Amino acid sequence: MKKIVSNKTYRRFALVGGLIPLLLILNIYYGLPDIVFVVLFIFLSLIFGSMALWVYANRHADGSEWWQDDSASGWRGY
Repeated sequence: MKKIVSNKTYRRFALVGGLIPLLLILNIYYGLPDIVFVVLFIFLSLIFGSMALWVYANRHADGSEWWQDDSASGWRGY
C-alpha cells in the first residue's frame, strides 16, 4: 500500500510552518527592521504555500500516471 504523504514531507511542513511564528516572536523581542520582517514573512509564506499546493496536487499520485513516460518518444504502446 502506498503511503500518500511521507514523514519527510511532514517534517518540512513543520520546519517551514514553525519558522513563521518564530519570526513573529523574534520580531516582538528583538525588533527586527520592518523591511526585513516583511520580506522574510512573505518569503516563508510563499514557500509554505507552494509546498502545501504541491502536496495537495500530488496527493493521489502513485507513479503510474500516463504523463510519466520512461521513453522520450511519448509512445506508450497502446
